[in-house]
Amino acid sequence: MKKYKLLYFVSEDKYFLSHKIKHAIYAQKKGFDVLVVCNLTKYEQKIKQKGINILGINSLRKSINPFSQVYLIIKLLNIIKQFNPDIIQNIALKPILIGSISAILFKKKVCVVNAFVGLGYLFINNNILTTILRFVIKNFLKIILKKKNFHSVFQNNDDLTFFNKKKIVDMERTFVIKGSGVETNYFKPKNVKKKYDVILHSRMLKDKGIYEYIESIRIIIKKKNIKALLLGSPDNKNYASIAEAELKKWNSEKIVEWVPFKEDVRDYLNQSKISILPSYREGLPKSLLEAASCGLPIITTNVPGCKEICVNNYNGLLVDTKNAESISKAIKYLLDNKNKREIFSKNSRKLVLKYFCVLKISKEFANLYFKILKLK
Repeated sequence: MKKYKLLYFVSEDKYFLSHKIKHAIYAQKKGFDVLVVCNLTKYEQKIKQKGINILGINSLRKSINPFSQVYLIIKLLNIIKQFNPDIIQNIALKPILIGSISAILFKKKVCVVNAFVGLGYLFINNNILTTILRFVIKNFLKIILKKKNFHSVFQNNDDLTFFNKKKIVDMERTFVIKGSGVETNYFKPKNVKKKYDVILHSRMLKDKGIYEYIESIRIIIKKKNIKALLLGSPDNKNYASIAEAELKKWNSEKIVEWVPFKEDVRDYLNQSKISILPSYREGLPKSLLEAASCGLPIITTNVPGCKEICVNNYNGLLVDTKNAESISKAIKYLLDNKNKREIFSKNSRKLVLKYFCVLKISKEFANLYFKILKLK
């Protein structure tokens, strides 16, 4: 049996370790020779310890300098020539753009899987720069995503529908795989004393609904005491990042307890009564999957990605986007209804076990790889 080669192209080693490592390990077990290409921070050795080969490439995220992008394309193309993959999986928008160009320049016809992880900042903001960039990128994607060796994967049906309506994708080579999955044996409920009433854990970005979360807590503490946790660090490479000084200010004002990024968040989740993520839009947020897997009731916004994990009045409550009053009412309702929290808690765990365990998602990606190789 031929051993196929699979190249993952992603922005950073940290993201790959947290979101894709289990998929890569499963692909290796199924006979793929796997190589990861990304910007290296401090997680290279952890990935290698899992038995996955990894190569570093210059930072992908912040720079829009055209010369640096050309350099990236050439460098990636050289890696592709040396590794000679059967499949290239580009993950997130910028790697999709760079990786697709490199794949086109590669003389051998290689299968390309472009995995979109949400529409993000570029598609939900409407300032002049993002409007121009969106127009250019949409038209570029219309060209590359309709090539017969190119395949698109979305994390939710809404994002797929958006791309289809804009006539960007060919539906015959477009798929939905619901996120990265979660390790349900690692993230599991524990019967411990609850220290926090509510937790929000994510990157500290404006479009995660952080300001609305803070404002909702301000509304609640006018009438009752509440212990709210904000867990995560700023992302200085992201234009929507919230400054550390502001996070410290909220902490000193005792609106929330702010805890910077932790690699292991299980204790914080299990010490919390409710998980919240009032995002403006998501692909399929891993933070909510982790919370639901630990059996937390969910409060999140009725937007693509989030509503896949929270079924309203089954395992949580859906609230309006950018609406602190709506969030505060949902928090107060669940804090005042312990029985409802317990029902939602059990249902969160059931939902994750049925649809989102990491082994299920890993199998779906592996099956996709074999399917497109047959079509090659």
